[in-house]
Amino acid sequence: MPQRYGGIDRIGTIASVTMAEESRLIPAWRLLDREGLHALVDAPRRGLPDGIFLTPNRAPHEISAVPLVMAARQVIERADAQGGLPLTATGALSRADTRALFELIDWPDYAKNEVLAVNRVLSEADALPVHITRIVLQVAGLLRRRGKVLIATKKAQTLLTPNASADLFALLFETTLWRVSLSYFDRAPVEHWPQDHIGIVLWCISVAACDWEDTDLLTQVCTVRDENLDRTVRDFSGYAMRSRVLRPLTWFGLMEMARRGDETQADWVRPPVYRKTALFDAVVGFKIAVPVRTGVLH
Repeated sequence: MPQRYGGIDRIGTIASVTMAEESRLIPAWRLLDREGLHALVDAPRRGLPDGIFLTPNRAPHEISAVPLVMAARQVIERADAQGGLPLTATGALSRADTRALFELIDWPDYAKNEVLAVNRVLSEADALPVHITRIVLQVAGLLRRRGKVLIATKKAQTLLTPNASADLFALLFETTLWRVSLSYFDRAPVEHWPQDHIGIVLWCISVAACDWEDTDLLTQVCTVRDENLDRTVRDFSGYAMRSRVLRPLTWFGLMEMARRGDETQADWVRPPVYRKTALFDAVVGFKIAVPVRTGVLH
């Protein structure tokens, strides 16, 4: 069930720091006052919080090549050309359409050969890029169900033109980060963290992810700690940060990922590192004033 994320109950108390937090890196959001924090998390039913704005028209060629924008176009075009995409009893795409779209869609940090090695046939749930794209498009109102098929809406058809890439990017960005529950794709134990304060996380990334950094550092610097995390598995916070923020931002071309270590080793033993791309600075903006502080931050 789609859910809107835009506020957190912790805003009133995040100025307090426990002894355990003192031993951690200071989060970037502590540079902001309460007004700035609210401007990043208080989102209307449609649109972004007041403190965030997008300027995708500044980079039209780069926006057209964004993985999720390209995947969205491919799904919409196939639905339009066929007069709809047949659905299974569970509401997923057919295996035939899943396989065809799987071949078309290029996804960052996604090894198609490994997926095919363990799946003799592909259901939608086996093809994560297809699964994600279909769900985002439905929540965005670009695909809708008519009987046993998904059809492209009139709005979707208007976004297929080359000069509509910026509008498509903006809609997919808002839908993915604020309206789709990204916890659905990882099934991790704390349901919505850190997506429940994604605006704050994005601002922190804008000031803290200029160079390659590992997930643990970005988690400490860019998120608001939730006490429920301490009751779950030890590395959940880093896993959730990757799954619900860093990887989704690579779908938009706003973050890039590399791996540290010996390149002859398997990827799973080489830790990932992330940094924001030039496209992030070009298209994601913030109307946030950073107060001038005269004392030590504590």
